[in-house]
Amino acid sequence: MLATDDELKALIVTRLGLIDEGEFEKIRVVAARLRIPVDRALAERGVIPISFLLRELAMDWGVGFIDLQVADVHPDSLRALPEEYARGRLVIPIEKKDRELRLAMYNPRDKPAIAQIEQMTGLKVVPFLAPEMSIRRAHLLYRGNILDLLERSAAEAAGPATRAGGDRSAAELVSRILEYSVVARASDIHIEPYEVETLVRCRIDGVLKEVLSVAPAAHASLVARVKILSSMRIDERRVPQDGRLELDLSGLRMDIRVSSIPTAQGEKLVLRLLSKEAAFVDLEELGLASSDFDTVRANLLRPFGMILITGPTGSGKSTSLYGMLTRLGIERQHALNISTIEDPIEYTMPRVSQMAVNVAAGLEFADGLRALLRQDPDVIMVGEIRDKETADIGVRAALVGRLFLSTLHTNDSTGAVARLLDMGIEPFLLASTLVMVLAQRLVRRICIACRESFDGDATRIDAVRARPDFDHTLGVLRSEGVLGVADDLSGGVRLFRGQGCLRCANSGFRGRVGIFEVFQINDDIRRMIMERRDGAVIRAAAIAAGMKTMFQDGLAKALLGDTTLEEVFRVAL
Repeated sequence: MLATDDELKALIVTRLGLIDEGEFEKIRVVAARLRIPVDRALAERGVIPISFLLRELAMDWGVGFIDLQVADVHPDSLRALPEEYARGRLVIPIEKKDRELRLAMYNPRDKPAIAQIEQMTGLKVVPFLAPEMSIRRAHLLYRGNILDLLERSAAEAAGPATRAGGDRSAAELVSRILEYSVVARASDIHIEPYEVETLVRCRIDGVLKEVLSVAPAAHASLVARVKILSSMRIDERRVPQDGRLELDLSGLRMDIRVSSIPTAQGEKLVLRLLSKEAAFVDLEELGLASSDFDTVRANLLRPFGMILITGPTGSGKSTSLYGMLTRLGIERQHALNISTIEDPIEYTMPRVSQMAVNVAAGLEFADGLRALLRQDPDVIMVGEIRDKETADIGVRAALVGRLFLSTLHTNDSTGAVARLLDMGIEPFLLASTLVMVLAQRLVRRICIACRESFDGDATRIDAVRARPDFDHTLGVLRSEGVLGVADDLSGGVRLFRGQGCLRCANSGFRGRVGIFEVFQINDDIRRMIMERRDGAVIRAAAIAAGMKTMFQDGLAKALLGDTTLEEVFRVAL
């Protein structure tokens, strides 16, 4: 266990005030009964997100905290400790500098281990607290250059072999592809057949990157191996299929969703990687500006109403929904009955009843939603509103005293009104229940290790100044303190970019951050909904009432150095 019970009690009860002493003692009893550490019980019961807990513990212990990414590990530093020792102690060398060894540790207060490592290496150890799963992921680097191993496996899979040897080569290639994708923090793997090659691409920080070219001869065995692991039919190649597999890489567990479709050159596979141990993002970690955060939090604490998140596939809507549910549980000390219906369940949540859509069994969103309404819910989350029936039931649930959360595919926040009306929702019902819409996109975050500022050139700034809402944008940026009162972007504007380094694979970006648009429904908007006013009129009214657009939020983040102006133009209108 990372911390003693008394340390956790002092942190969570006394200093943070998240729960009272009685509730803490109940959790301690449960942890003893289940034979799990108290810190794990606190995280699994949703009292405190594990990432937040680790940061607070590191602060109390006077050590650094690192949200360890594989790119943080300098390959030369791995020679400082044997792999078996690093795995056994749950540590990983990060960097050797002068006579110091920066060391990521699951337990940075393990003094005997630190003393032993200093004796083994002859270096002064500087310990950092890091999440367990991030250390286990970094242990994969001991296997060598993952990309070299991947290319070697691809060559073996394409070579002449017996049937048994071909199966082994395909199995090895699939394992290497998965290992590389985990190390590279990929969210998706694309295996795409073409006439002269099979292309393997990974989506990293939202952008597809070509990783490997495989000979067409190896494509069939590669696909068959993935389908076998995913419990899909290998003899069916004419229709789309969906599957699922679990991966365990030296203690790092991943849940992988697999989709196949037939194409002219063969079956194309897309694998979505989900970490089973992924800590849920708290509402404060989404990247919302302080004013937007206050608006979202205030609406979440309403006893009833409809809250929607909009955006295209891959824009982080599910992450935001989970963050909202996590915040609700913490704010209300889990005195709520929270239920969800999802397709599929991406992460299991503490103190939340989650139900998965099962089309084959006749369980769709609308059916599950009806069933949940008979379960005495306080909060209902539906993964997506896809049809009128689901929308209608959700609206009526919000009308009778439930808080209803869901997602919708629209280009911006105010477009949700037109979309729901187009589905056939009565204006008076929508006006009575819709309380807030959050629209979002994801942009790549500039790598902190190689970030630099520079004078923005005229082309970039002119593109901003040419926008019809430029004057309003200046006012928004001034009010939020991003620009000074007299700044008008006509002088030398400092922008930011990443030079490219080992930690970001020379891309200049590392990770992603959200840009948002929070549409608060007020009395004037409700009247416009009742009157079926045009979407442009509703949007203008929302902006006049103080709504910050996604572009304005993105521009603020670009000026503050979180992302680049090009990234903002790439995803926001």
